[in-house]
Amino acid sequence: MKITFLASPRPAAQEALEQFVCRYGQSSVSGADYVVAIGGDGTALKALHALLEGSAKPVFPMRTQGSIGSLCNPLQLSDLMDRLIKAIPVDLPVLQADVERLGGERTTVFAINEIVLTRQRLQQARFKLTVDGGSAPATIAGDGLALVTPLGSTGYNQSLGGPRLPLGSHLLALTGIALTPRFPWHRSVVHDHIILDIEVVEPEHHPVQVETVVEIVPGIRRARLSCSGHCKATLLLDREVLNSLTAFHGQIC
Repeated sequence: MKITFLASPRPAAQEALEQFVCRYGQSSVSGADYVVAIGGDGTALKALHALLEGSAKPVFPMRTQGSIGSLCNPLQLSDLMDRLIKAIPVDLPVLQADVERLGGERTTVFAINEIVLTRQRLQQARFKLTVDGGSAPATIAGDGLALVTPLGSTGYNQSLGGPRLPLGSHLLALTGIALTPRFPWHRSVVHDHIILDIEVVEPEHHPVQVETVVEIVPGIRRARLSCSGHCKATLLLDREVLNSLTAFHGQIC
């Protein structure tokens, strides 16, 4: 069994990293069977993001003392091999935004938690939103929009008043950010096959950026948001951790 260990730069995580590598060795990511991420939720998400466009490897996150780690397993040096074998895999949907910027440059970004389109200045942004290729786009105005996975639905999305989604469901949340006036769907639950085409109105004067946990793309003209068909992310959780997450999010579908 080959393992790649990754860790937060914080001292406690770096100390744990040295201990794990000393006991279990360190493999390259390409040759590893598992990736163990030591730190907190942010470290786990960064590890999942780093693996999206390469070889899909399951990530077993462990929480160091003092870190926020609701998605993480307890830190324990012993019995790691046995824990990895017994861990429950949770397949996570991966969001994708195909973005065109003002200068015509095109780029694609991915997200595990949410993709957020948000204004860059202290003035409203305006969007034309088309769902699944429909012929009648809705024009909306406000601070932005968020497309959110079940894993991300209890974070920023909830602070926006968005719905909590069951972990493991085939659902996404589409949540408006300070829309005026509020539209009936400003806190909607949609299926994960949805395709959202978003055009920014007057992007030169009302600039908008795309944000994920690890990336920001400013000055966008339009974006297509969907679930990725080829990127995969798998989280490995101890049974006890999965049970607590399931109780928090709702029953796995």
